[in-house]
Parts: sequence; C-alpha cells; structure tokens
Amino acid sequence: MKIVVIGGSGLIGSKLVKKLFEHGHEAVAASPNSGVNTLTGEGLAEALKGAQVVVDVSNSPSFEEAAAMEFFKTSTRNLLTYEAAAGVGHHVALSVIGTELLAERGGIGGYFRAKLAQEKLIKGSPIPYSIVRATQFFEFVKSIADASTDGDKVRLPPVLIQPMAAEDVASAVGRVATAPPLNGAIEVAGPEQFRLDELIRRDLSAHNDSREVITDTHARYFGAEVSERTLVPAGEAQPGSTYFIDWLARSMTQIPPTNAQTHGSIESVALKENEFRISAVPPGSALLVGEVAVFNVAGSFYATQAQCMHKQGELCKGKLNGSTVTCPKHGAQFNVITGAVLRGPAKDPLETYSVIVDTDIGRVEATASSAAKADFSERRFS
Repeated sequence: MKIVVIGGSGLIGSKLVKKLFEHGHEAVAASPNSGVNTLTGEGLAEALKGAQVVVDVSNSPSFEEAAAMEFFKTSTRNLLTYEAAAGVGHHVALSVIGTELLAERGGIGGYFRAKLAQEKLIKGSPIPYSIVRATQFFEFVKSIADASTDGDKVRLPPVLIQPMAAEDVASAVGRVATAPPLNGAIEVAGPEQFRLDELIRRDLSAHNDSREVITDTHARYFGAEVSERTLVPAGEAQPGSTYFIDWLARSMTQIPPTNAQTHGSIESVALKENEFRISAVPPGSALLVGEVAVFNVAGSFYATQAQCMHKQGELCKGKLNGSTVTCPKHGAQFNVITGAVLRGPAKDPLETYSVIVDTDIGRVEATASSAAKADFSERRFS
C-alpha cells in the first residue's frame, strides 16, 4: 500500500516510515521540510495521490490552548478534505490516553481539549478511521523531571503511569495502519506500571543526576492536577514489549560521537538559520537561534519565543534554573518546556517550538516568524 505519514520526520513518524518500508509498503514521510504543509494545504494533493492510508502523527508546536486548537483543527480539516478528494480509505491518528481527564484539569488541559477537538473531527468525517491512544513515551521521562524541577528538587505526585517506548508506539500504529479501519479507538501502553515519582527517581539515578525527587501529593504533571489513574489506561490496553529497564540500558549505551569523529562531517556543514551546534549550548544555558531562544535543561533542548511577553526582555540573557527562566528585564518567570507563566508581571505564556537533535546539530522546528513551516511531529511491527 501507499501510506502517507504526516509528521514523518518526527520521533514516531521516522520510526513508523522505516517499519512500513521494511514491511514492503510505499511509505511517504510528509512534512513541511518535504514540501507538505497541513496548515496551508501546500503539497497535500500531490502527496496523497494514490494513497490508501494516511497516518497523522504530527503535533502542535505549542501546549497553549488557542495555538494547539488552531493547529489541530486546521491541520485535520485540511487532511480530511484532501483525503476525500484523493479517495483515501483509512485515516489513522495518534492520540493520548487520559485525554478526557486531562482536558478537565489545569496546566496543559487546553492542549488536550484541542486533541479532543481533533478526534471529534475525525469521527465526524465520512472517511473510515482508527485512533491509537498511547501512554507517555520513555523518551519524554526526562522532560517530566525537567518540567517539575525547582532548583535541585523535583516535586512529583505518586500517581500511576504506564509509559512505553517510542519504538513500540510506532509498531502499534503500523499494525493499525495496515489493517482494516477500526472506526473507533484502541489504547496501547507499556508492559508495566510505576509510581510517577519512583519512575523519575530511577531515571535520574541511572543518569547520575543529583536532583532529589520529592513525593508531593499536591504536585502537578506539566501544570495539571492528576489523580491516581489519570495517566494509565482506563481498561485493557495492548501492551508494548519493551521494559523500561531494558530501554534505559540501551539508551545509555548510545554514546554520542566525539568531536574528532564528527569534525569532518559536522564542522564543515554550514548551519541554516534554524540550526545550532549542541556544543554551543551547554546544560543550564541558552542561545538565540534566529528569532527563537533555545534552552538546554539538563541535556534536553527546548525552544520558546526569544522575548518576554511583558516588556520584550531578552530571555537568552535571563537566568535558567532547571526548566525556569527569569526575564532579566522585570523578573517574570516562565517554564521553558510548556511556556507557562510562573511569576508575573508577564501574563501571557510563551510560544514553544520543537527541537530535533541530530548528532551535534540541533534544529528548531519553527521560528517566531514562520511557525506554520514547522515539522510538527516519528519487516515487523513488534
């Protein structure tokens, strides 16, 4: 089959495209980088020509409700319209377990209301569909810790979580994409449950991270209040095959190349406006990349608009403490992962953007001047 993967260069999309190729299918990785933009419709007609299945694993570049709602509604409407014209017979979308519950909470609840709006559009379309709802990925465990860090403390609630490997997510989506439409949703999750605080404690310990995890029943998950089972499947979910301890062991053996190894292939490459060298942004620092501020939070990279929403203070010059940046102009504080305002006088959240890391080069998947051009995204499906 010809299967078009929207967000095909992202974490899940890139893995899915590889699996589909190995399985003998014609897999098309569609993204703004390849000339396909679901927000504007650019390139969609050509990409979908002759396609039997479209898989949407794209994502909004911002957790802010208005931006996420605009992205998911516009992108999904365009996709469904062009799919109908092309005669596509199966629309597959990746979503999140616990979406209804998280949509009713604070913090990133607005993002999940946007995901529900996306699902509603899909269900209301005449195109047969399947929705795959997954739990949090192992690859984002560190982001959870960073978002909950205050100084050298990480405050987390002892709620249940059942994360899974991105590889297993891609396998699950691949199985669904190559099967008849469900006209419904399935849930996929990791093979084991953890207490959130203990999971993060284990991850930090494995990485020799000195931050202390504090168990706090009132702590939030990316700003949202969560209960005992908000983050785990409501019923039976299809389990992934990768255990966290095995994934952790493998991920820690993937040592980046040394400067000597990369000098010939990397240093000679001219950087684009939205690219930066990883070595230029050590942990705890920030860098201006085009019109975007890039932050290194304990080894993970995040990007926001470059200026504070209050009086346009330059955030790259502010103090970065964990995932919190303080504007040097009037002291406003923001979470650089979610963009949320943590302390006034600023009232409006920051725009946030995806960052993709490839060896020693990082790439911001959007700029403040052209957010619509971002790549919003990733022989056996096992």
